[in-house]
Amino acid sequence: MLLRSNLARLFFEITTTVDNTGSVPLPAAVLRDSGVHPGDQLDISAEDGDIILRKTAHAASESLLDILRGLKGLPIPERTRSPVRKVQL
Repeated sequence: MLLRSNLARLFFEITTTVDNTGSVPLPAAVLRDSGVHPGDQLDISAEDGDIILRKTAHAASESLLDILRGLKGLPIPERTRSPVRKVQL
């Protein structure tokens, strides 16, 4: 494996073998150094005979508004004490 750092970019040159199911194993060091974690999605494209893998841009996580909409219709528990307290000055 050849690792070169050039202008804060990492370049890897490795050889791997396509298995009989069509899977292509990627070395853990390549995934780790590229910031790819289990469950991450990769975009695959082909360009001039080269296969290119890119990390998929993460979709925005569920917004607070979406979470609150999901709670609609759930019972609201009654308060056991008043939220207002008397404070002696």
